[in-house]
Amino acid sequence: MVCIFGIDIVKGSLHGRRRPKYALYVLRSEGEDLEFKELSRAKLFRFVKSYSPEIIALDNTFELFSSKEELTLFLRKIPEVKLVQVAGKASLPSLAKRFGLKIDIRNPIDEAKACAILASFGVGEEVSVFSDKTTITVSRNRSLGKGGWSQNRYRRKVHEEVRRVYNEIKEILDEKGFEYEEEVRHGFGGISKGIITVNAPKKSVPISSFKTGNIQVRVEAVEKDRIEYIPLSKQTTHTIVGVDPGTTTAIAVLDLNGKLLGVKSRKNWSSAEVVEYILSFGKPTVIATDKCNPPEFVSKLRASFNSILHLPRGDMSVEKKKYLVAPFKQKISNDHERDALSAAIDAYNSHKNKLMNVEKRIPPGVDVDAVKAGIIRGLTLKELIERLPEKEQEKKKRKEKTQKPANADEKVRKALEELEKENRILRKQVEELKEEVERLRNRILAISREEHMKIRRENYVKSLESELKELRKTLKKRDETIETLRKRIDVLKLMRMLEFSGWKSVKVLKKFTRDCIDELERSVGINEGDVIYIQNAAGGGKAQAEYLCSKGVKAVIANPEKMAHTALSVFESEEVPVIGESELELKVADDFAMINVQEFESVYSEKIDEMKKRKLERFEKLIIEYQNRFKNLR
Repeated sequence: MVCIFGIDIVKGSLHGRRRPKYALYVLRSEGEDLEFKELSRAKLFRFVKSYSPEIIALDNTFELFSSKEELTLFLRKIPEVKLVQVAGKASLPSLAKRFGLKIDIRNPIDEAKACAILASFGVGEEVSVFSDKTTITVSRNRSLGKGGWSQNRYRRKVHEEVRRVYNEIKEILDEKGFEYEEEVRHGFGGISKGIITVNAPKKSVPISSFKTGNIQVRVEAVEKDRIEYIPLSKQTTHTIVGVDPGTTTAIAVLDLNGKLLGVKSRKNWSSAEVVEYILSFGKPTVIATDKCNPPEFVSKLRASFNSILHLPRGDMSVEKKKYLVAPFKQKISNDHERDALSAAIDAYNSHKNKLMNVEKRIPPGVDVDAVKAGIIRGLTLKELIERLPEKEQEKKKRKEKTQKPANADEKVRKALEELEKENRILRKQVEELKEEVERLRNRILAISREEHMKIRRENYVKSLESELKELRKTLKKRDETIETLRKRIDVLKLMRMLEFSGWKSVKVLKKFTRDCIDELERSVGINEGDVIYIQNAAGGGKAQAEYLCSKGVKAVIANPEKMAHTALSVFESEEVPVIGESELELKVADDFAMINVQEFESVYSEKIDEMKKRKLERFEKLIIEYQNRFKNLR
């Protein structure tokens, strides 16, 4: 008869003063299941020895064992038992819900029963402390001591016997084809100790521990450095994934109960890394986006997972996104993550009622998540149930006992009397409990009304706080703009005052490039008769100089040493003087500059005269050259 133990701690602690008590549920393949409400640890271990269960299932391993050493010793003594920790990554109530089991988390027997049934479904992780290696140690069984005259003869006899047994074990291993390593300590006349490390688990090694008068053989599994948890079966988590693609890509992942599993965003996130991140949470059933026309990246992602694509009827507004992600506000760090999460929540909400309805109709033992995923894909519950393989618990249905006891009538009479007595007590308890339930129901209604109002107030306050935050940001930006404009007005006032004092404004060109010229023309314009101040004359050439000349500028103020010769030539030919910064008194503030009109006109006249003089000199030089050439021809 196969049986599975489900264990849950009732009270006490292994590390406290109060000794722990345990609830035990024995799930049997034949006969009725058994329940034990409060067992001591010692009695629980005695039950394990007497029933020899196939599996011992617990919520947490360290409720029963205080250390790895205790756990290892227990598994050494009972190697045929498989120890299973049911609740690993998920809690026991969530696993029970996933497989359609109803449990009361305050009732240890219910939790123990859930552990046993879930383990029978293949849920949980086997606790592994031994590797797939076994050591066989052959040694003396007694100390040889100092002895007398015949001591050497006796030592030789014992060591020879150790060598003989050691060689016999090697022959058996060689015949069976096992791979192994040896470590031998030689003694007088033979071997004092030999260790064979076999590359196979202990249950596969055809040697058992034993002792004789002179020798002992110990067969032990090799212990792992740390405890490992090996899943009994692969459980697939089905997810809903929201995607916001772009330079910064954001991914949000929900399970089929609407619980947030993860949200993340990253710049230049590659497709392979996005897929890896999504698969780390499970298999995506739905891929969702906040756009009614899906981006190409989202469509490719959906195709790669063969998932359902969820699209909103129209592009989601910012207000709706903020409303949807309000419960998860602390877990998102930017707008991209908000958009991805709102898309995932919208997809979950569109299937929520259907999933909650089907959850009530799924029979126990069926993976609720797998059925929900099938429902989302458009299958019916009947089709999904028919596709599922025969459940393990159906194979283990207990047969009713058919043998009738010899004194059946007497036992039936006594049982009826006990049942009637128990029925009276239970009826009284039921009445009391009904009254208590009614009182608690009224209390729950009152509390739920209070909580509802409280939640509404909190949501309203959060909405106002969010709006206030946005308004403060806008106000801050406006204050910065006002401050910038105020400074500019102060500069303009100063320039206006200088104009009354015989000063004139000039237009400032920060760099002698076509982009800066175009920007100046867009902002303030370049008109005929303007004086242009070039702050950085390097970089400009013939084309830039010709353009300024074509606009009819009167003069250019710049550092001639930094200006290209081609540009200077153009200004010279077009009779636009280039005046050095040091030749004038120049006042510069931001994008404005001022020059003294009287001083400028004086320098400007000098520059024009110099240019005319140079032009006349060039003309005279050309005439002389022409006359000389004509004489030579004659």
